[in-house]
Amino acid sequence: MKQTHLSGRTRGPRPSQLHQLESLSHRRHPPEDGADLFTLERLAELSLELKQSLHLLVDARGVCRLLWVGPFGESERIEGHWPKESRRRQRWRLISALAGTQGEGLKPEGREAVIALDVHTSHWLRLQATVSASGTRPAAIWRADSAATLGWRCDTTGRLQDLCEAGQTERRSDQAAVAEVLDNPGSRQERVLLLTLTGADPAINERDLAELEGLARSAGACPVAVCRQRLGQINPQTLWGTGKLQEAALDVRRHGASLVITDRELTPVQARNLERLLDCPVMDRSELILDIFAQRASSAAGRLQVELAQLRYRLPRLKGRGLSLSRQGGGIGTRGPGETQLEKDRRAISRRIEHLGRELRQLGAHRARLRQQRSMLPKVALVGYTNAGKSSLLNALCDRGQGRSVEARNSLFATLDPTTRRLCLPRSGSAPRELLITDTVGFIRELPEPLIEAFMATLEETREADRLLLVVDLGDPDWLGQLTAVHSILNGLNCHQPRQVLANQIDRCDASTLELIRNLESEVLYVSATQGTGLKGLRAWLEQTFWGASPSPVNPDLAYQNSADADA
Repeated sequence: MKQTHLSGRTRGPRPSQLHQLESLSHRRHPPEDGADLFTLERLAELSLELKQSLHLLVDARGVCRLLWVGPFGESERIEGHWPKESRRRQRWRLISALAGTQGEGLKPEGREAVIALDVHTSHWLRLQATVSASGTRPAAIWRADSAATLGWRCDTTGRLQDLCEAGQTERRSDQAAVAEVLDNPGSRQERVLLLTLTGADPAINERDLAELEGLARSAGACPVAVCRQRLGQINPQTLWGTGKLQEAALDVRRHGASLVITDRELTPVQARNLERLLDCPVMDRSELILDIFAQRASSAAGRLQVELAQLRYRLPRLKGRGLSLSRQGGGIGTRGPGETQLEKDRRAISRRIEHLGRELRQLGAHRARLRQQRSMLPKVALVGYTNAGKSSLLNALCDRGQGRSVEARNSLFATLDPTTRRLCLPRSGSAPRELLITDTVGFIRELPEPLIEAFMATLEETREADRLLLVVDLGDPDWLGQLTAVHSILNGLNCHQPRQVLANQIDRCDASTLELIRNLESEVLYVSATQGTGLKGLRAWLEQTFWGASPSPVNPDLAYQNSADADA
């Protein structure tokens, strides 16, 4: 059975040179550590003769499993060229004979350092193919180190024969420790690296980064590192510069990340370029939000809207390789170019989008009929930034003591489906006044366009309300930016109903914050959904707004007991 593979730039060498490379690849090395000096001397001579770097991948038994001709940086991935079994658990050794003059310590640079980290080696022996003035070849041993800038730390330097003959003490590299964490079944959270573009305002930069990290955690991922670049001249192919992407690729390996999340929406070409340069899957902010919505969708209507948004987002980003680009037979007698599997997939997705669009229009008509049945009652919609406390406020107003509360969690996009409740305002000696309050999906900056289009049937609940209660969380340091973003989104949705700002979480803010929002919104109402503060004043304001009457002198707790559910 053939155990060694010869890959890389194998078309240039002569057959005799390829035969010599094959012979060298079959030579054994000492088990566990070290290397065969004669093999490396001959490898260096062939490297000078071919004017190419040569790399050996040796397993724990001393068997060479891969001989790579040429620089690692020319290959997208080399994982497919070495054996699949126990890639991370196997104790690999990487040996590189470098043609040309190298710097001090034979320092690994550029893409080869990134690809070498993917091999998960215990150490990396790098030797100079050119003989020095003393008649020896300089060499160095490098080990993976997550704390090092390049991801590699120089362990030993010296003559090649000394490093081959001296037994190297077994030292467990940080890269092996990361691999053990990744292979541990108990480690279920996906480790992600955040790739961001920063502006001139540090406060806005930290706000955007905190929001991106919150989105990643809401999706179930664990951010392990952040790679920032100052916003300057944009590279239209990748947005980030080549040097910064090289640094990000090293950070991915150093921290054991399996996914890169960007804070900007990427075009299909930019996403493919980033994945090629980083050698890692890439997800932009819009796709991350869609992924959160897919996890949160519980009702049939919610899943329908999320699926439509995801298909619209992914259709222009479809890509194929291998058999997916092969053509089916076409024309008379199966002649002609036919169509590729990729084209068939696109057509299938387009048909699915049309089908979901028809179902979505039926959903919109159904919700319109429900609104028509409730047209005699005043309608109020709770709108605001995600995780501002809208669901908690709805529970505090309508569901206390009934045990039928809407799910409210300290998480982004915990609510996707609109929920409508009937709020009864009791009066002495007369029937209670009733109005409908709807909890809507939360907003966020730069909402993905496919998401807005797919959730238009849900957003109609906001557009058809008589008045909007704009909930803002004063406990959030960025409450002012969130308030501005919500106003902007509502204007973009053509929601021109009167808006009333509700300052929530007043028990978690200081007096200066209360004074600032009072100066911005003179008629602001102050509440605390969790503590129940200000709810009596909110009911009085609702009664005054819709009926122009002062609130009746009734025990406020009766309002909860007389609340009833309405059809959502």
